[in-house]
Amino acid sequence: MTQQIPKPPQARLPGLGVPMRPTQGGGGAWNYPVNPFELQKELEGGIEHHKAGRAEEAERVYRNVLQKVPNQPDALNLLGVLAMEAGNHEAAFDFLGRAVGARPKDPAILNNYGNALSLVRRFEEASEHLERAVAINPNMADSWLNLGRNLNSSGQPLRAIQCFERLDKLRPEGSGAQAGIARAMLELGRTKEAETAAREIIAKTPKAASGYVNLANTRKFKPNEPEIEAVEALISDSDTPKKEFRGLYFAAAKMCDDIGRYDDAFKYYDAANKLAEGQYDGAEIERSYAELKKTYTRKFFAERSNFGMTSERPVFIVGMPRSGTTLLETIIGAHPQAFPAGELETIKRLEREMATLVFKDEGVQKNARNLTWVGSEVLANRYLDVIDHKARSDTALRVTDKMPHNFQAVGFIAMLFPKARIIHSKRNPMDTSLSCWMQNFNDSHTYSRDLADVGHHYRQYLDLMAHWHEVLPGRILDVEYEDLVGNQEATSRKIIDHVGLPWDDACLQFHKLERTVLTASVWQVRQPIYKQSAGRWKNYEAHLGPLRKGLGA
Repeated sequence: MTQQIPKPPQARLPGLGVPMRPTQGGGGAWNYPVNPFELQKELEGGIEHHKAGRAEEAERVYRNVLQKVPNQPDALNLLGVLAMEAGNHEAAFDFLGRAVGARPKDPAILNNYGNALSLVRRFEEASEHLERAVAINPNMADSWLNLGRNLNSSGQPLRAIQCFERLDKLRPEGSGAQAGIARAMLELGRTKEAETAAREIIAKTPKAASGYVNLANTRKFKPNEPEIEAVEALISDSDTPKKEFRGLYFAAAKMCDDIGRYDDAFKYYDAANKLAEGQYDGAEIERSYAELKKTYTRKFFAERSNFGMTSERPVFIVGMPRSGTTLLETIIGAHPQAFPAGELETIKRLEREMATLVFKDEGVQKNARNLTWVGSEVLANRYLDVIDHKARSDTALRVTDKMPHNFQAVGFIAMLFPKARIIHSKRNPMDTSLSCWMQNFNDSHTYSRDLADVGHHYRQYLDLMAHWHEVLPGRILDVEYEDLVGNQEATSRKIIDHVGLPWDDACLQFHKLERTVLTASVWQVRQPIYKQSAGRWKNYEAHLGPLRKGLGA
């Protein structure tokens, strides 16, 4: 995370955001209710606590400043950074949103707010704030870094590379630019250039994890390659900075898995996950899914048969991450009348936007119950605008959205698009869960840190999918990953028929499709059907007792 902890303005009174008022004595003189120099000193003390990792002391100082000067933007900004670091996104957005409102043209605040939005995958909103930050201050390296990362994450690697090239000019001693370029090249399928960029990072910062993490993702390693020994040496070196260990563990685990050292790979994956921030709240998942089932019933859909838009253009591919959603989209996307739009955040954004289209905002599920037919059409049209822009063409009869966790929003999707196709990608529970645990996901995937939590989350997902099948009979096509890799043509034909397109042999040559791939499956979908993942869990069987228990197996 690249949040910026700003230096308080040096005796620049307006910059501190302190309100001014006339003195009681009149005469047009101005007085400050709080001594700005004392306020600045107090903020500097809080920042020292913050930088030293004393979060509670820093929070106490920042809140004390707000007691003296409500909505003081520096204190709000810094509290927002603290909240993001603690994984408390709701509080972070409250503080940072208020900070932007109080000082809307401060590039440091815009940078922090944009980065916070990006970390929870609200990429479009993030770009808006980060672009404002670099426009106001083109020399702020952190903003170029965060904007490049956000563009990489949102499927715009070419634009991301431009940001990283500008970052490299501002901060040539760092490795952030090369790390971003390596990821962008990997997403573009230019693996040799990605490997070159990764090696440049290692040469520049040999004790940093980012070079090895990027290198590990460029290809499959073979035994006795020197990088494996180098990563393990860094892990054993007491001088290696603590902040590097999580990345190094993931890099070492991937390399060990490649060469069949499964016990060592498990050890490294486990160590990496134990360093992750954020706690999985299984009880909250159960509560929220119960609320979904309470909202989206057969009666709900029967009463809203005239809601939404009748467009058949959107195709939604849902399922657990690592279940084969990328492969499904790539097969459909190879069809000349289809366009693969990738993982869109639009459905989640539209769920939030329901709050503006109902009389009273009472939370997402109650808002869905109170949404009018006009509101449903407004939201559906907003979604169609997004995919029209993504496809950049009227020739694509189908546009796929393969955001896996849209399995949580199938009811909402069905309300907006009663004729849209929905495909559910399924894979062996052990393989899916283990693969999630092996990924260095962002902080929104807290379930992936612990094998028992992954198992619990998988059971809740499966139960929710059973509900969608019950209330939307015949709307969802289940596709088993194992069937797809075992009988590619027959299963692919079933998929293409479901989405309402005529068969085309190009769907069997999906690996030749030139496109950006944003998931951990990036190199797998650039080759023919990849069968090695099926049954992969057996390599780790001796360690998977907690996962079996979580799955209820």
